[in-house]
Amino acid sequence: MIRLAPRARAAATFVVSVMLVCGGLAQQVHAQTGPDRSHVVLVVDFSASILEDKANRNRFGAALERIADRVEETSADLVAGDATVTIVQFATLAADQPGCADMKLLGSPETVVRLANCLRAVAGAYRKGLDRALTKRIGVDTNYVAALEQAAKHLPADAVRPALILFTDGKHDVRGVPLSRVQPTFERLFGTRSPLAVLPVGMGLDPGARGALENGLQSLRVVRDMPPCVSGASFDWPTVVFESPDDAGNAVAVALQDATCTFTVEPTPVPTEAPKPGIVQAVRLTPGDSQLEVTWAAPASPPLPIVDYKIRCRAGDGDWVENQEGVSLERTATIGGLSNGTTYECQVAAVTAASEGDWSPGTTATPVGRPVPPGKPSVQALDHAVLIGVAPAASTDVSGFRYDCSGDNGETWIDPVEVDPDSPTVPIGNLTNGVGYICRAFAVNATGLSDASPLSDLVKPCGSAFECNPLLAPIIAVLGSVLVCGLLLVVLAFLRDRTRGYVVAVVDVVHTANLGHGSRLGIGFQKSGPRTVTGIVPDRSRKADIRIRHLRGDRFAVTDRKSRQVATSGESIVVTDSAGVRHALVLWAFATRTAADATSRR
Repeated sequence: MIRLAPRARAAATFVVSVMLVCGGLAQQVHAQTGPDRSHVVLVVDFSASILEDKANRNRFGAALERIADRVEETSADLVAGDATVTIVQFATLAADQPGCADMKLLGSPETVVRLANCLRAVAGAYRKGLDRALTKRIGVDTNYVAALEQAAKHLPADAVRPALILFTDGKHDVRGVPLSRVQPTFERLFGTRSPLAVLPVGMGLDPGARGALENGLQSLRVVRDMPPCVSGASFDWPTVVFESPDDAGNAVAVALQDATCTFTVEPTPVPTEAPKPGIVQAVRLTPGDSQLEVTWAAPASPPLPIVDYKIRCRAGDGDWVENQEGVSLERTATIGGLSNGTTYECQVAAVTAASEGDWSPGTTATPVGRPVPPGKPSVQALDHAVLIGVAPAASTDVSGFRYDCSGDNGETWIDPVEVDPDSPTVPIGNLTNGVGYICRAFAVNATGLSDASPLSDLVKPCGSAFECNPLLAPIIAVLGSVLVCGLLLVVLAFLRDRTRGYVVAVVDVVHTANLGHGSRLGIGFQKSGPRTVTGIVPDRSRKADIRIRHLRGDRFAVTDRKSRQVATSGESIVVTDSAGVRHALVLWAFATRTAADATSRR
């Protein structure tokens, strides 16, 4: 399984290594008596994570252009060596660098010129970054299966010294090709081949990741039956993870000497420079009101004690401005005086007594001020709770709202409740019914809380209609008394004016009608709509809504659209009209005849 170092480190290894390899090739004197068929494949990572880093890709481009210059200067030495060089690009897919495959250098100055042009083309691709044509051809992810298969095409079976130099970014992340396929592909292509050299190159500057990186690269390392050159040197590749680009480049240069037999002396040593501290790690920016808080971690392996850190920031593509806080070993700083709403990029570098380290990759953030207070919250009484809400946030920098309420006119406030800006209405519970509460709202963003909103109206949690509306009970009591008194007056009037057997009907307490006397009676409903009754009238026909028979003993047989039931005088029963609406019906039977009725019968 491959678990390697981050892409930027591996890519940096590649640049330094290729520079030293090509420099070594150019500075050696060919000492063989005859041609030696050596095939070398350089596998170059063009995945998006490298090409999207402007600083890294510009350094790669500049280094490759200097290599091309050196190739042209030492063309004669390269023409004398029997080496065939291929450059392979890989990302999601793998493909030969156009016009840069199987370049036979022996006796061909034109091919050496082409090699230099190929290096410049690779440099230009790095400088350009993500390119639609390039990404369309090879994609943007990292696929070691495709890289291994493409490289194998350029290592013929009759090669005396085939060598594959794999500059890896340490992460196989292509969709549809699981990591588990990498090792079987490697075994299928190179497992039994002899002679062969497969040289993985990586850097392990992070001590925590070094073990996993080294294990992954060792699983790809092959040094099998490589014949010695006339110098008698044995081929070996004991180290796969290096502490610095210089160490890695020198190792690759020596390996190329043994693989191609074109060198008779060691590569020219790299000039010694004052050791620089490593790159600062984990730079983070926390936005504030007109400021950014910058935090970082120390470099993994500084060569000398760090004595200071430098911070610089810029707005957009403007000029860098360094922080002037003075010497400090604190790994945090606050950059003030910034404009809210403007995006800033910041970098950090470590400083030792002898040198300054490289700037960290840029990290961006946008300062934001405290949000504007929300408007007056709306409140609604619930049972032991209050439903509270505000209008949705008008600004995209609002990350939520916070509510709290007070039952003692603002002396104390209950624990706040926070909600998302897209759903700003929420109940606040554990309140006491009957107690008046006022509530307020705050807007929240990355900088902090806004000022409080205007206070809400006073609201009292309640658990029933009577509790929530204190005037409802006396109103209902008054209405009931009025209805009862009215009913009694009606009854007394009918008792006074009608003969024995006279019947009065009362529907839903409020509608009354004198049905008259006799054994066959009925009720018709007057309506303003299918379900709204405005009054009742006597109706003795068979089509009456309610048909009634007056039985002996002041009993009544009542028939509606659904059933037939028997009720006594003064008993409330439930009947259903023709529209299916249910009503409360009370029938009263009176024993006296009115004077008017008696007169009409004479």
